[in-house]
Amino acid sequence: MRAFSIMSIDDHNLFRSGIELIVKGAFPGATFRSHASLGLALEATRTSPDVLLLDLHLDGIGGHEAIPLIKLRWPDTAIIIVTSEQDRSEIERARRLSGGPVVLKSAPPEQFVNAIRSLAPRPVNPAGAEPPPLLSRRQLEVLQHLGEGHSNKIIAKRMDISEFTVRGHVQQLMKALGVPSRVQAVLHAQKLGLL
Repeated sequence: MRAFSIMSIDDHNLFRSGIELIVKGAFPGATFRSHASLGLALEATRTSPDVLLLDLHLDGIGGHEAIPLIKLRWPDTAIIIVTSEQDRSEIERARRLSGGPVVLKSAPPEQFVNAIRSLAPRPVNPAGAEPPPLLSRRQLEVLQHLGEGHSNKIIAKRMDISEFTVRGHVQQLMKALGVPSRVQAVLHAQKLGLL
């Protein structure tokens, strides 16, 4: 099994070093890579990271422009926007584009750890337990919303995708979990430790 991987793309060396210390302390089994720009990260990385900490205001291709490129190259990578930006509209725009959390650079280390932990791949079940089905990050995200009791319309709005796409994810989830309804999907996912 491949080690959980975290990458930071930030043009401030001191910040990258600090994030590395936080990540290695909180996730000792994880691999950590950092790069000063999106271009360097794309050149140096053959496999997609599980979680990406992306500075919103990079030199060159900035965060808003970088997000679509990252999603194209690494579609299963969860993105956490890291910023010192205070403008709420800019923060909300970044959140919508990335589909993940936004953490201010002034936040305490626990917020970074919690944001990473919320997007980290789930731990492997103990021996003898039913193995969880293989679900994409997007399917897991839809499942999380289902677990919170959201309708397809609300899920679509929160994930910035169409209701049709949400219905497709829900159908695939029910098929993967071997259940006939949304409620049973949530209950079975809880039993498997997916929620």
